[in-house]
Amino acid sequence: MNSESQEEQASLYVFGLLPATENIEFEAEMRRNPELADLVASLSDASVELARSVPHTDLSPEVRVRLMESILRLKKNVVSIHSPYGMKVIFPWAAAACLMGLLYWQADTTGREKAALQSVIQNRNAELVSFQREISTLEARASVKQQEFTQQLSTVETARSELLARVATLEQRDILAQTQIAVLGSQLKDRPQAVAVSLWNQERQDGLLVVENLPVLEAGKDYQLWVLDPSIVTPVSAGIFKVDAKGKVRITFKPNQAIANAAKFAVSLEKEGGVSSPTMDQIVMIGGI
Repeated sequence: MNSESQEEQASLYVFGLLPATENIEFEAEMRRNPELADLVASLSDASVELARSVPHTDLSPEVRVRLMESILRLKKNVVSIHSPYGMKVIFPWAAAACLMGLLYWQADTTGREKAALQSVIQNRNAELVSFQREISTLEARASVKQQEFTQQLSTVETARSELLARVATLEQRDILAQTQIAVLGSQLKDRPQAVAVSLWNQERQDGLLVVENLPVLEAGKDYQLWVLDPSIVTPVSAGIFKVDAKGKVRITFKPNQAIANAAKFAVSLEKEGGVSSPTMDQIVMIGGI
């Protein structure tokens, strides 16, 4: 029965991997040991079957040259062994050549797969570069469109501002066209220079009063503005006011009831807080449209 060491040597021998010295000793042992010779023959057959199981494929010229060079080196150690039972053992170099052919085939296949994978990667990289160029082009176009849109928006905003200014001007003209102006003269003997101007808008039912040179009032007194409408029996109150230290004031006013015809405006001197009907002997300013 062969030892574990002999079985290991037999495997290495079949594939031509034993060192030269051990190789000679092992061949001598095979001549003395029929069982060992049979084991080598069995392993040789197995190596041949292994080589036959390799799928048929054409090796690349470079790999084919390298394989033939390796086989020629192996053929230098040709030894023919016969088992005691008349079976001829395959040359170790041939088994090794089969194994080497398998290894070269695997290496060549791996190389081809690697080359194919590299080709795929290169194609993908080329596609990526192409996509990046397309993205850059789209971004550039988007930037141009954004600039155009910004410019158009600026133009629209300018046009809008101009239009609003024109509308405001037209509205101002319309307001002025609808505004009635009344100048109120002084009724005070000691302050004849006192004057007031009333701007009345009939449609909006409101107005603006500008006063100059009225006397500053003592505590507990107010000036009160009145609108005199011929269709209304009593004057209509439009609010109270005081003047500053220079006798000036500028106020907006709105009568406490609808006015059909603001024929005249008057200012009276009343108690603080105003009254419902003017004190006629305290009229300080009056004037019509």
